[in-house]
Amino acid sequence: MSKALKLILQSESDLQVVSSILQDMTMRIGDMAWLKAEHRFACVGNRFRWEKKGWFRRPKGERIRCAFHLNGITAAKLHEIDPADSETVLELLNLELQSFEGALALQLNFAGGAAISLHTDSIDGVITDIGDSWDAIERPRHDLADASF
Repeated sequence: MSKALKLILQSESDLQVVSSILQDMTMRIGDMAWLKAEHRFACVGNRFRWEKKGWFRRPKGERIRCAFHLNGITAAKLHEIDPADSETVLELLNLELQSFEGALALQLNFAGGAAISLHTDSIDGVITDIGDSWDAIERPRHDLADASF
């Protein structure tokens, strides 16, 4: 077992680091929850270990289970996500900080245009790896030829 990653989010620069670490994390809609009474958003998924070296031993890379939660969430808005479709798997592209009317929104952007906007007053969260890693089926690819700028 390799050393588990555990990071705390408390600033915009922390969010940028965590966004890059969580890039390409896959998660089922049913593995995400907004706990309204506790002002917490939590999810569990399979994180691609971009920071892991040793591509000769595992050329396709590896994944590991990862838990992620954000505190102080006052509202959660879904875009192109049906919470009843719990088995659908989403691929996280990035976390993005937005501000509006004096408040903050942490937006989770997923492949295909889906998104979750989490309203908060501050950045407060934790990510932590859980268990052992395993060989990835394939290494995530980012085809910039299809991107429009």
